[in-house]
Amino acid sequence: MIPALIQSLRPRQWTKNFLVFGALFFVPGALLFPALVGRAVAAFLLFSFAAGAGYLVNDVRDRKYDLEHPKKKLRPIASGRLSPSVAITAAVILVIIVFAGSLSLDLTGVVLPESATPLNGFGFPFSITLAGYLILTFIYSAWLRNVALLDVMVLAAGFTLRAVAGAVALKVIISPWLLLCTGLLALYLALGKRRQELVRLGIPGGEPLGEGQPEVRSSLSGYTIPLLDQLLIIAASVNLMSYSLYTFSASGHPDNRLMLTIPFVVYGIFRYHSLIHRKDAGEAPDEVLLNDIPLVVTIILWALAVTVLFFWPGFRE
Repeated sequence: MIPALIQSLRPRQWTKNFLVFGALFFVPGALLFPALVGRAVAAFLLFSFAAGAGYLVNDVRDRKYDLEHPKKKLRPIASGRLSPSVAITAAVILVIIVFAGSLSLDLTGVVLPESATPLNGFGFPFSITLAGYLILTFIYSAWLRNVALLDVMVLAAGFTLRAVAGAVALKVIISPWLLLCTGLLALYLALGKRRQELVRLGIPGGEPLGEGQPEVRSSLSGYTIPLLDQLLIIAASVNLMSYSLYTFSASGHPDNRLMLTIPFVVYGIFRYHSLIHRKDAGEAPDEVLLNDIPLVVTIILWALAVTVLFFWPGFRE
């Protein structure tokens, strides 16, 4: 039972929660404070446990749909290796652990680098953000996942809340442009996921799901592949623009040095877009981001470039 429960928590998908480390990279000097690194690690673990609880509830609800999927039918709950009652009990325990930890994080003081803009005016910012994420996750599983366009927007909001959580865990303010491009990137990935679901099922989209078609999420009837192709281009374009604007306005760097990282972001989005159209990738974004070597190298080089531009002595003010 324990291996099945761990599998249902989907630890491989916890890579999405690396967004909570964004504040460490984009707040100058934060990486040099061990206490801030520790808070970011704690925030990552708490968000991962929260995500795990959401996955358990989602898999209980979707077990009938998962049986129609070539890969998802092997999930522990759909295959019968983990009972729904055990999954729900584990989800409740995880939520209790998460909120106990988040309150502890909020009540602990923190010393910030001089370049950071402190967050004021909120008593429990991380706990509130985490609660918002959980509420949004459960509403999505119960209802919004079946509403075309709203389903992908809610997924994007969940990623944005991860970035917000990383900042409020450190009790700092980060650029709204950075939050915007985080949400837009998540929206792009979610649109690619919907496109590949239509491709895999051989459903043109844009029509009611009738008899003889596999059981799928009802929101797919609100999409067509041509529509999703257009939305993907819009999301990619706006995301590149928002990231570029962020690099021009990054706090503490009047020389706009972060604009040197724009080529990595451009290539990364172009590479992912080509994988969607040439190799029908995108239904599992986490697998694409972990298994495609050019993308992995690009992400590593981008992270190294950001770190060097922020912390290498020759580049600092």
